[in-house]
This record gives sequence, structure tokens and C-alpha cells, in this order.
Amino acid sequence: MTSRTSTPPFLDADGNVLTDSIAEERRVNLGGVEQYVLLRGRSRTAPLLVYVHGGPGGSETPFLRIHNAELENDFLTVYWDQRGTVKSFDARLDPAELTIARMTADLGELIDLLLAEFNQDQVLLVAHSWGTILALEYVAARPETVAAYISISQITNQMANDTESFLWALAEAQARGDAKAIATLETLGPPSYTAKEQMTRDRYLNRLGGIFVEPQSNLDLLWSVLALSEFAWPDFIAFLRGNAFSLEALCPEQQDYDAYKRHPKIEVPIILMLGRSDRVVSPRLGAEYLATLEVPDKELIWFEKSAHMVPFEEPEKFNAAVRQIARQVGLFE
Repeated sequence: MTSRTSTPPFLDADGNVLTDSIAEERRVNLGGVEQYVLLRGRSRTAPLLVYVHGGPGGSETPFLRIHNAELENDFLTVYWDQRGTVKSFDARLDPAELTIARMTADLGELIDLLLAEFNQDQVLLVAHSWGTILALEYVAARPETVAAYISISQITNQMANDTESFLWALAEAQARGDAKAIATLETLGPPSYTAKEQMTRDRYLNRLGGIFVEPQSNLDLLWSVLALSEFAWPDFIAFLRGNAFSLEALCPEQQDYDAYKRHPKIEVPIILMLGRSDRVVSPRLGAEYLATLEVPDKELIWFEKSAHMVPFEEPEKFNAAVRQIARQVGLFE
């Protein structure tokens, strides 16, 4: 586990804590493993929004707090570090306990606890990248607990996706005359990849503009995160360790994942959000999957100025879309 931190309360104009608000960091036992959950909302009776981060092992809580905190005004927002991730990282964890099935069960246990505590029937489920695997598995098994599923960069066929990512990166490096990138990518070759090889590919995807449209400096990202009261230096170390640990444990299973075979039909409304320039998770494959998916209601929202990090690259559009979706499914007026 990581450092002790704090999360700021919600205050009124006079500096008093709003009586119905919630701002709590918790340790919750999910599947026998203590995991970190941050709960924030101006009202305890607001609709539950549960965010399932990407990775594996890539908590997005700090970036959501920086770019999307305004959603806490309308929702009781739940930020969860999955087992093996940042504030839920524990060096004693057995890698064999990091599986899609086990982590989907963790998500289910978390949602059950939240629904019981806050006396609600359903959540708005939002997931990104790797997290869309867990979320899709969950909504297929427990549709009655989900009002709508917002999928950002839905993973469909991982092997086809990784092949497309590799070919784009190599072609982009060649077009730019980036000799170092060309040499590294040619040595790497097409998938399948080990965890270390995947991290190498992702480093060049970021360098070439496939993760953020405007490539981000790791140092700048670090300083922005450390400005938050919820995070400290030990969390950064835990991020590095947990990311490598999670990728190593989950990479083989993730690469075999095929949503087409597993879930041609789901019983929950799905809203697919895609960054036009995403080269980590293919927007083409995502749109094709949505077109074939049997579902009560579906919608595709394109983010023209985004690559892989839709909520952080176009936060105003993302936040507005989430609120509109909640209205459409009757979570609030």
C-alpha cells in the first residue's frame, strides 16, 4: 500500500463543509484484497458514477480529478484503483490473482457495496481502454445494475488492434524520418508482445502522437499529479511498480481477448466514445464492433481533437456528454 493522503471537502460560500457532501478515501476489501476507492460528490444522493481505469495498472484518478472534477457536482463519483494498481499495489500480491475474471468480480463486489450503502438500484458505468474489458464482462453478467455503459476506446479484438497500432507507428515514424523510432519498431516487429515489448511500443505511440494528439512530457504529467492532495511521491513509485506488475500478469490474457466472440449481444445501453486519432485502441475496430452489437440502445460519439485520452484531451465535451447521457437514461433531469 502507499502513502497517507487526503481529499479536500466540498465547501459552501462561507467555507463550511456541505452537509450532504462526501469526500472520502477508503480501503475496501474486494476479493480478499484491500483496494483503494475515492468517493467524491456534492450530494450523497446523487447518481453513482463508477469509473474503471485503463492500463492494466494505470490509475487515471489524478487526471480525472484535474480535468473532470466538475462531474462531482452532479454525480457521486467513484474512483477505484484496481488490484495491483498505485494505491492498491501490494508487493505481496500473487500475479495469478490478476485475471480478467477475478478483477471483473472485484468490480461487481464494489458496485454491490455502493448500491447497498447509498440505496440506489443502478450505476452509470464509465470505462476506458483496458477497463472496457472488465466493464463489458460486468455488464454482460449483471445488466440490471447498470443504467448505461459509457465505453471510451473499447477493446474489441486485441491482436487485430495491436497489429493496427504497430503498422501505424512504423508508417508514421518512416514518414517523419525518425530513425530511432524506425529501428526500434522494426526490431520489435508485429504482435504478439510481452509486457516489456508493449511498454516499448506505447512509448513510441506517445512520441508519435497516438496517445495524446499533442505528446505529453512525463515530467509535466508528474508535476500536475503531485499538485493534488490525494497523491504523493510514494504513489508515483507504486504506479511504476504496479504498472509493470499488472502488465506482466495480464498481458497474455489481454492479448487473447475478443469481444466479438464473447459478447455479440448485451442488455445495457452503450455509448461508445472514440478519439479520432487514437492509435492505442483502434477507433475503426471499435466502431465496427458497435455496428454489429445487439443492444437495447447505442450511440457513437466521436472526439475529433483526441487520440487515446478522450476525457483529458476534450474534457468540456466529455463532461457535457456524460451529463447528457445521464439525463437520457433518467438518472436526473
